[in-house]
Amino acid sequence: MLPKDIFTQHNSIGLDLDETLAQSVMDGLTKLHATQHMRCIKDFEHITSFDWTEFPECDMTREELIEFWKTHNLEDSIPIQDSIIGVAGLFQKNKLLHIVTARNEHDHRSDSERWLNIYFPEIHPSNIHFANHLSKYNHAKSTICKSLGITLMIDDGLHNALDLVKHGIECILLDKPWNRKDEANHPLIHRVRDWQEIIDNLSST
Repeated sequence: MLPKDIFTQHNSIGLDLDETLAQSVMDGLTKLHATQHMRCIKDFEHITSFDWTEFPECDMTREELIEFWKTHNLEDSIPIQDSIIGVAGLFQKNKLLHIVTARNEHDHRSDSERWLNIYFPEIHPSNIHFANHLSKYNHAKSTICKSLGITLMIDDGLHNALDLVKHGIECILLDKPWNRKDEANHPLIHRVRDWQEIIDNLSST
């Protein structure tokens, strides 16, 4: 459950992109299924790890999966349920919002900007920041947040949440099958079922 006053304590807030705003994982999986790959993953609830090579029946190498995600853009992705309403609510509370994504800027700056302009036009392109996690230009999200003065992050990656809180950055963790494996009992990590919990909290303050 979110602390009642969490959004009164933070002015600058970071938002992850994939599976926080964009429903991109199933879109990618559908495209892999069309090429007869990763049929071992049947549905969303089966995705219990970020690293799909952990699944016994995985038929792609880590390098092949990385190459796929480098070319997979957001064009066919739809917004996560209620994320548009939630982001609008944050803007109504006069919060400064930044996108902080693990995506590679070289590969995904253009499609990320286009997608966000369609669904979240309030977020200016200058407020989109890339951590480049699968490249030699990798930066921790906590490093980006610290440099921008972001004190609260909304994300779906438990590994990101654990790193953020080490640096004093509070994190709202959206519940996903891949972040349930290891429970995080930390006072600065707040697990929520979905964006509706965030919306309800905003409505109560």
